[in-house]
Amino acid sequence: MKKITALAAFAAVIIIFAGINVRAEYNLGKFKVGQTLTDPEGVLFFKEYRSRPEQPWPEIKLTEKDIPKGPRGEMIRYAVDILTNTESIIGPYGKLKWGEPEINCVACHMADENGLPGTKEYALPFLNLLNDYPKLDIETMKIITVTDRVRQMVHGGPKWTDDTKEMKAVMEYFKWLKESYKIKNGVRIDGTFLIKMDFPDRPANPVSGEKIYKENCAMCHGPEGRGKKNPGYEKGAGHIYPSLLAWPDGGHMSMIPFLARFIYPTMPPGATASDPILTPGEAIDAAAYINTGFARNPIQGSENRAGIEAAYSKAPSLKPEYFAVPQQILDPKEYIKIKYGPWKNPNFFPGE
Repeated sequence: MKKITALAAFAAVIIIFAGINVRAEYNLGKFKVGQTLTDPEGVLFFKEYRSRPEQPWPEIKLTEKDIPKGPRGEMIRYAVDILTNTESIIGPYGKLKWGEPEINCVACHMADENGLPGTKEYALPFLNLLNDYPKLDIETMKIITVTDRVRQMVHGGPKWTDDTKEMKAVMEYFKWLKESYKIKNGVRIDGTFLIKMDFPDRPANPVSGEKIYKENCAMCHGPEGRGKKNPGYEKGAGHIYPSLLAWPDGGHMSMIPFLARFIYPTMPPGATASDPILTPGEAIDAAAYINTGFARNPIQGSENRAGIEAAYSKAPSLKPEYFAVPQQILDPKEYIKIKYGPWKNPNFFPGE
């Protein structure tokens, strides 16, 4: 019996290392990975996507001590390192130099007090990714896998293929989170995207936002939003506090309601969904200033992104009502209204 158990354990390790041992939990139905959908098909996709049964946010308290021992645990710990110290490992000055991220994944996919990336409620967590993908990318209207999304987040990362040790480790971490938090197959979980916020019925005010930013944000992110670099940055040490110029003009975070919904339960440090520090009005004003007061690059076209001029052009029904770029909106008054609001439904993002 002991011999059989040992052989089974060895076989399991071989399976883990042989490839990304991840089951695609979201049932695509008549669609398939890589397929480009039409606008009506995209609407149908998300109608079905949102109809999944809901599981509450887990009450389980996970820590790094719960990571298993042995080869699987080593992979998971490596993933934690990659997601926490992304710049140092795959960034332009990092060990591997695989991508362009000058920000660590954990800066957006935040850790709870447990220190595990992607476990903070309403901070774009990783807990349910394996149920959420494959998924329709609303900017290109292609159905992509979770590994496609990982590559997108490092601006292409062409060397970060599915068969690399790094991608296998990250996928094993996602799988471990799903298992450890006892998340069922095929469900959605409230708390795994952004919080629903009580938006004030007024436009966002970047002038007020500047004051809020200087009082609450500039100490860490700097007066120009460039963050704070660790000593030895050009040798791969990365940022101690992330730059707020990391996302492009035209990206999701450049949309004021989207960024405000991220800020409200997470910033300044110590804020949570149940105990926020800023008011909703302060959050949208701070988001308005961050997306107005700092110069940033436009989103670039790549394998998985359409580019700022064409973004959402294939899917007008899925275009967020608050997506505003001057390349697409030539009327200044219309641009200001769309960018700063007030909006009809600022808590709705078509791709969530």
